[in-house]
Amino acid sequence: MAILTLSELAASGSLGASLDLVNTPTPHTPEWRRDGSEIVWTQFYGPWRVQARCPVNAPFNGPSELTINLNVGGDPEVIGRLMDEAEETDGIPASLLRQIPLAEIKAGARAALAKQEDRAMNDPYPVPARCRTEEDYTLLVAELARMRATGTTAPQGELASRLGIGKATMSERIKRSKELGLWDGQRLTQKASAVLTRWHQDQKGN
Repeated sequence: MAILTLSELAASGSLGASLDLVNTPTPHTPEWRRDGSEIVWTQFYGPWRVQARCPVNAPFNGPSELTINLNVGGDPEVIGRLMDEAEETDGIPASLLRQIPLAEIKAGARAALAKQEDRAMNDPYPVPARCRTEEDYTLLVAELARMRATGTTAPQGELASRLGIGKATMSERIKRSKELGLWDGQRLTQKASAVLTRWHQDQKGN
């Protein structure tokens, strides 16, 4: 998997010509989706998956992370074809980097972020003093992700202090959130995102 900073992507035009094969995007219109404290854009170019991530609570609108990885799976015939394409370009081609529509991605991110009601308010999630349910643990890791996205240097310690618990207890709760499949160590899982979506819907209903 290749992870590129925005500056590296901008400089990619100087990488020179790639092999003759040019990967074209899969015909569909990518949409931004919510994933915990981030919104995510995904597009497929031949065997490559390009993904952009934007923290909802960041002080800027553009993506903070762009990843390109080999997206191979499913039918053996399809796997063989995609692997042949990747082999022909000897990995990620420079032409693919030049195809990534960064301006379009940033414009789409601005529009998607404008729809996120909690971005402007930046309200902390109401983490309960004691975590009992999956929703409780989801609010815990969602708050940690929000704090990290807004620049908190030591979110675990700060949240533990806010809740009046020790760091060891906080570590145990994070460990439990991983066991429940809500946290992968870096961001919320799809399961946690679904729980958080239901929580937001319930809050609107109230």
